[in-house]
Amino acid sequence: MQGPTCPRKRGTNLPMSDAKHNLAPNTGSVALIFEGGGMRNAYTAGVLQALLEEGFNFPKVYGVSAGAELAADYVSRDITRARGMFCEAPGLPEAGGIAMFLTGRGFFNTKFVFGELSEISVSEASKPERSVVADLVFDEETYAKNPCDLQIEALDLKTAETRAWTKSSMPNTAEVMRRIEASCSYPVFTPPTTVDGRAYIDGGMGTSHGVCLESARADGFERFFIVRTRERGFRLKPLTLAKRALYRLCYAPYPEVYKALLARPALYNAQLDEIDRLEREGTVYQFCPKVMPVSYMTASTTKLKAAYESGLAQARGEVDRWRAWLAG
Repeated sequence: MQGPTCPRKRGTNLPMSDAKHNLAPNTGSVALIFEGGGMRNAYTAGVLQALLEEGFNFPKVYGVSAGAELAADYVSRDITRARGMFCEAPGLPEAGGIAMFLTGRGFFNTKFVFGELSEISVSEASKPERSVVADLVFDEETYAKNPCDLQIEALDLKTAETRAWTKSSMPNTAEVMRRIEASCSYPVFTPPTTVDGRAYIDGGMGTSHGVCLESARADGFERFFIVRTRERGFRLKPLTLAKRALYRLCYAPYPEVYKALLARPALYNAQLDEIDRLEREGTVYQFCPKVMPVSYMTASTTKLKAAYESGLAQARGEVDRWRAWLAG
């Protein structure tokens, strides 16, 4: 599956595979699923690099929360952007932090990250002082050409229903980024995002519980390549009384969302049990970090870059197993 190396991109030292030229699906009827996890996805951005380096072209990719960003970058075949979003963008002062949170823009300033940064013009991004920003321009041309479909999910704030968007409803950069922003609108720490007149919060709080297994099943897939952001065997603990009280206070006008937040730990854990079962049966390949060195809110670019390199090294070490499983 590995092809010749393409030119390096935008002056970075990251290698590019031939994935931008060879877009035809070659993995059979297997769904690719990226779990969310905030800045833990810096680790799995390294997995994305390995997937693209090796030329694994899946027919459809699913993602929620920060996993939606990686799913979109997989379709646009952009190693540089995926790395930049998790290893460089968090170091920008406008990207988030306590000051942003206290001014109502969220601990993660998603409107900046998925708006101004991602939609900046190529001419503006090419200025020397914008070198980091240049790596974050979304490759809309490759995204449009790629036959791979994309599904992003978010939770409707009013009804607590899960909303899924596919590539046909996201034809350009602005539409893709707005839906990623919605899927990344983490409860309490990030303001809801409005799409087509409706407010949404983090897709991981919906029926996917963070991993879009059931959505892929509903689309007819029977085999699933799942990129996790938690170590093997991890399970969520029940919500503390303090967190229950915080959710009750913040979502008092939205009782169905409050119920969904309370129910998530048990439902997420049950889903992981099911994924483990399917893995034993051979219908799931589950990439799990050996050790997750960062948290949901890690902002240190040094730590995030180290996590990226660890994820890339682990992924490259598993490539032969990926290929064998896909051929199985």
